[in-house]
Amino acid sequence: MDRVRILFVCTFFGGRARIAENYAQQMGLEHIEAYSSGFEAGTLGGLPVRVMEEAGFNFSTTPLTTVFERYANNESFDYVITLCHETSTEKCPVFRDSVDMVYGKQAQILDWSILDFLALKGFPDEKLEGARKIRDTIKSEVYEFLSKI
Repeated sequence: MDRVRILFVCTFFGGRARIAENYAQQMGLEHIEAYSSGFEAGTLGGLPVRVMEEAGFNFSTTPLTTVFERYANNESFDYVITLCHETSTEKCPVFRDSVDMVYGKQAQILDWSILDFLALKGFPDEKLEGARKIRDTIKSEVYEFLSKI
């Protein structure tokens, strides 16, 4: 069976994308190669790291390879999955159009509406609970998607 290459992409530094990559790798499917990218280079930290460590992951905080670097390196994928949320402060239509422009001719583009950690409001414990919901939503989406391919 040919290997299926999947790129998870989100805006900013790629926290949601890295979470999706971690869960895809956790499934251990031999025919799946999962990667993550952000639109900006930067160090991951804060809530994504905390909730993934709670879930038992050694969550890397090193900067991701940006989607533009992957394109410049001629990396190709079977699926490119965007993780952004229409009602948050992100510019989802511009973001998705950019991903489609870069990868649309070679990959199937899928869009998952996942709230950004930066959009969480409230006291620290409320933000943490929101971050757990984001993590769990990503996990569910990844498992459902991978069970179908």
